[in-house]
Amino acid sequence: MEWAEDNAMSHSSRTRLALLATLSDLHDESVSYDLASLRSLVTSLDPDLLCAEITRAMWEGGDLSHAAVEVRKALAPVVAATDVVLVPIAPDNNRYVDFAPERGWRRSAVRAIDRLLQWGQRRADTPEAINGRMFEAFCHPLCYLTEQSWTAEQRQAWREQNDQIVENIIEGVRRDNGRRVLVAVQCQRIHELEPLLKAYADELEIVDYWNL
Repeated sequence: MEWAEDNAMSHSSRTRLALLATLSDLHDESVSYDLASLRSLVTSLDPDLLCAEITRAMWEGGDLSHAAVEVRKALAPVVAATDVVLVPIAPDNNRYVDFAPERGWRRSAVRAIDRLLQWGQRRADTPEAINGRMFEAFCHPLCYLTEQSWTAEQRQAWREQNDQIVENIIEGVRRDNGRRVLVAVQCQRIHELEPLLKAYADELEIVDYWNL
């Protein structure tokens, strides 16, 4: 009986965390999951902590000029208008597109796959669909093919960046344990971050964003 109570207390003390896939520049186009939709969604979820792809130096310095459009025009305005606390988790300014080869057949392959991914994003369109299992089954293989088109050095840099992002998330969680945490990242990162975060199952309860 005592063990059961201790186990229940341990479970209840875990931080509740949800991953929210974002679409980068596509949010600025005529899609249902646009910047206004993203702002409204984060506002309605009202997380205690909002982890976003921006460096600490950029956020604390107030210079968002090089931040992703979803951070500049959606996430930062929500933080400014609410009590949500933003946790910067990006170790550097590189985003998914920055890891692509600059020339040659690899570059052509990445562009072709990216066009197919954006077609799927436009068809999925809503935040529920973009963050659903069907789109994940579509997106994950395309991301894998894209990454195979990168050089070994680029793949290693991508893995190291995602490892650091998870470390930054965990650091933020541990500073304020037991909170509701929303991690808003490019959809291409979801399949990288989710298994890494699941390694912290004793600290995190990972849920769909609509169950946050």
